[in-house]
Amino acid sequence: MIVSMRGDGLMELSEAIVIRIKQIMKNKNMKLYDLSILSGVQRSTLSLFLNRSTKTIRLENLLYICEALDIELKDFFNDKVFENVEAKNWLKKTED
Repeated sequence: MIVSMRGDGLMELSEAIVIRIKQIMKNKNMKLYDLSILSGVQRSTLSLFLNRSTKTIRLENLLYICEALDIELKDFFNDKVFENVEAKNWLKKTED
């Protein structure tokens, strides 16, 4: 289920991660408090990310979240929601 896409049909990676976390939480009938306790990630940190007040999440925290959700990182990203993620070029082009 993709709920937030840009006009070109693509979404940012952070949006897809939020959607995926919420999908799994819903399937497991898990609340934010539960995820915080099980993952060790502060509830305020989770809330800021899941409510899209911030677009960044530390990889370490994502690993803790995956562990709390009982899913491997590779399986977390192996979902259709990530098929429409915008590929950004993070390499700087240098002028000759």
